[in-house]
Amino acid sequence: MPGRSEGHQREFFRLRLEYALCADMTIVLVKGKTMEIGSTQVLIDDIGAGGLRFLSHLKMPANDQLVLQFATELCGQALKMYGHVVRTIPWETDYYEYAVRFTMEEEQHLEINRMVNRLAIRYRQKRIATEGRFYKGDRLTFLKELAQASLSMRASEA
Repeated sequence: MPGRSEGHQREFFRLRLEYALCADMTIVLVKGKTMEIGSTQVLIDDIGAGGLRFLSHLKMPANDQLVLQFATELCGQALKMYGHVVRTIPWETDYYEYAVRFTMEEEQHLEINRMVNRLAIRYRQKRIATEGRFYKGDRLTFLKELAQASLSMRASEA
């Protein structure tokens, strides 16, 4: 059910989003070395001060040496979050669900926690969250279109 916290034992409250939140994901560090590569869109399904869960067409390992940046907008504010994948689960065919643990300063954790709590209150009041990059369509269709666009881009570069 949207708006409920996950049942796992967590340090922070985690909110399952009614609509997936679109974010631009970029690999920023690999084994301590800064990377400058492009970004791809992902769909964030839940979020809390300690981490998030997202869907992607890309396959990545669970590895604390791979630091990701997620850029999006939530509650009318631009938001950048950094973390590493702690769990990878196949989702549908050819797609993946990832759990990410944030690796940020305490102040950033608190700011995300404030936004998540604000959004949870809106859910309880039955108000639709519109201040953010929410995707209201089918998640699988989104990922298929993204994967196809990625293949087309690689083919045109070859």
